[in-house]
Amino acid sequence: MAKVIGTIESLKSLKCELKNRGISRFNSVKEINDFLSNYDLEKLTILNDTSKQLAKEFSETCINLKQRIQNKTAIINLETEKLDNQILDLKREINLIDTKKDNNYFKNFLSSIKLYFIKKQLNYIVNNKTKLISSSVNNISKKIESDEIFTKKYKTDKQSLVDKRAKAKIDKLEYTRKVLENSRNLISGAIGENLVVKEIKKLSDDFILINDFNLSFSPPIFYKKNNESIHSIQIDHLLISKAGIFIIETKNWSKSSVNSINLRSPVKQIERSNFALYVYISENIILKEHHWGEQKVPIRNVIVMINNKPTTKFKFVSVKLLQELNNYINYFEPVFTESQLNKIINKLTS
Repeated sequence: MAKVIGTIESLKSLKCELKNRGISRFNSVKEINDFLSNYDLEKLTILNDTSKQLAKEFSETCINLKQRIQNKTAIINLETEKLDNQILDLKREINLIDTKKDNNYFKNFLSSIKLYFIKKQLNYIVNNKTKLISSSVNNISKKIESDEIFTKKYKTDKQSLVDKRAKAKIDKLEYTRKVLENSRNLISGAIGENLVVKEIKKLSDDFILINDFNLSFSPPIFYKKNNESIHSIQIDHLLISKAGIFIIETKNWSKSSVNSINLRSPVKQIERSNFALYVYISENIILKEHHWGEQKVPIRNVIVMINNKPTTKFKFVSVKLLQELNNYINYFEPVFTESQLNKIINKLTS
C-alpha cells in the first residue's frame, strides 16, 4: 500500500471553515455526507426524543402534583391547628390575668401592660390567620401552580411545548446545514481528493503520496510563459515513485462545470506548478548515479476528474477519470534506484 503523508488541503480548509463557524461535530467527509443525507431524520429524532421526554415529565409532574396537593392540605391543617392552639393559649392567659387582680398598684400596672401585649398578639393572629396559613404554603403553592400550568398546556397544546423545547437543538441543526450548504465547493473538493487518496493507496509501497504539497520561493521564480512571478505553489497531491513524480490535481466537477468557460483552467494551474517544481528540483536535487551523467527527474501532470472529464486532449497534461488513474501511473517504467528515490523523498518531505 502506498504511503500517505499529510492531510488533503480542501479537508483542512473545510475543517477550518466549520471551526470558525462554531461547528466541531464532524471528523470526516463521510460524517458530513451522512448528516446532509439524514438531516430530516435527525430533525425528526430530536422532536421525537423531546416528545418522549415531555411525556415522561408530564407523568412525573402529575404524580408530584398529586403529592404536593396532599402535602399542602397537611401543612394547612397543621398550621391551622397550631394557630388555633396559640389563640386558645392566649385567651387562657388573658382570663388568668383578669382573675388575678392584686391590691398592689405596681403589680396591677405590670399585669395591665402584659395583658395589653397579649391581646395585641391575639388580635394579630385572629385577624391574620388566613394570611399566616397562606404564607406557610407559599412555596409549595407556587410549585403546584407551575405544575398545573404545565399539565394543562401539555393536555391542550402538546406540540407547541415540543417545538419550544426542541427549538435550540433544531436551530443548531438548521444552522449547521446552512453552513454546509454554503460550503458545497469545499465539501465536493474534499470528497474528490479523498477518493483520489483512497485510489492511490491501492498502489505498492514504492509510492509516496504527499497531500497538500506546498513550496515558497524567495526570491520568486519568473514564469516567462505567463509573464508572472511565482512566489508559491500548492499541489493537491504529489506522488513520488521510481518512475518519477506525478503532480495530481483533483476536480470533482459537474458536467456543466467541465464545459464552463468561467472557471479557472486547471491545465494552466498544473503547468504553472510543474514549472516551479522543475526549477526547485533542478536547483536542489542532483542524481549522479548513472555513468552517463546527471539524471533528469520526470515530472508528469495529471488532472483527475471524479465524475466527468472533457473529451479534448491537452498538451503537457493527462486528464483521467478516477478509475483510470492507477493504470496510467503504473504504465511508466522505473528509472530510479532505491537510494535515488529516497533522496528525492527526503528532499521533498523535509
